[in-house]
Amino acid sequence: MLLLSCSLLAQAGGPFAVDSASSDANASVIASFSAGSGDAEAKQARKGLLAAIIDFIKELFGGSFAGSKAEADIVNTLDRALANTQQQKKAAGSTAKSAGSTAKGAIASATAAIERRAAELKAKIPQLVKHESTGSKSISVGSPSFKSWFDEAARHSTSWEFPDVTNKYGQKISREDYLRAIIWIESRGIHQDNRGRVTKSWAGAVGFMQLMPNTARGLKVNPSDAAQNLKGGAKYLGEIFNSGSVSKKSGAEKLIMGACAYNLGPFSKSMKMSWEQLKTAKIPVETRSYGLKMKMALGLELSAAEKTLADEWFVPKDKNVDEFTDEFYAHAQGIAR
Repeated sequence: MLLLSCSLLAQAGGPFAVDSASSDANASVIASFSAGSGDAEAKQARKGLLAAIIDFIKELFGGSFAGSKAEADIVNTLDRALANTQQQKKAAGSTAKSAGSTAKGAIASATAAIERRAAELKAKIPQLVKHESTGSKSISVGSPSFKSWFDEAARHSTSWEFPDVTNKYGQKISREDYLRAIIWIESRGIHQDNRGRVTKSWAGAVGFMQLMPNTARGLKVNPSDAAQNLKGGAKYLGEIFNSGSVSKKSGAEKLIMGACAYNLGPFSKSMKMSWEQLKTAKIPVETRSYGLKMKMALGLELSAAEKTLADEWFVPKDKNVDEFTDEFYAHAQGIAR
């Protein structure tokens, strides 16, 4: 990795050469790190190099460089090291080769810190549950055909206006991850029990994705058929993400409010609220719980206040919130693996 990191210097044409495209792309990320002492040219040079390094590391770790305070501290440390190198070079009249060597050392140090951070995040990921078949008459996420049904349904998710969000484990949340979360929240992954009865709620919602009959008719699917149920749920989520109040939201809030809309209805006036407003609003606890469960199922960090609400509303009395959250994530994200 060190050789690859240092190769960025050579590709840039020198230790402080600027790649304008990288600098522009990362301007909002880098700007605060190069605001210290030094002339404008030196600051711009550091911005370009830092941008190239961050782009490289993000690509290498597949999104695990998540922009948290820890990552920001790493970049800030690297920037200070590069700034010191520039100042030393100017004061001592050192050669570009000497300055480049010092910069490479700074890059190696920062890269090692990022590697440690990535390893820490990976170590925190709960071991995913391997779902098994629950009986000869049952239809569940452990059924032999489930993976093919799931993959077919996921093809209907490609048109979702889906936000780019990284969870607390440094993983980019995918559309498939979201489908898994909905399936687990709605039906615990059971479409039909071992007596041949299709999962049905008190309100009449049916199957894996708990589709209401009228909704299923609008989506032109048979909710009692497992494969069509999954497809209908994916199509319905597309309507939620691409229209109405949820479509105007962004980031993690869009993911959370999308789940609440799936439960309460995408055109409810409540969907105009922010998540912060909704979770304490006078609407059904079921809907607010849905938002918290979605955060758990996707690996999004719960605030202290949210943990208190979860503990009050649905976490079993024999478990603490963190333990329940890890189990919930492991079951949800173990689907269709």
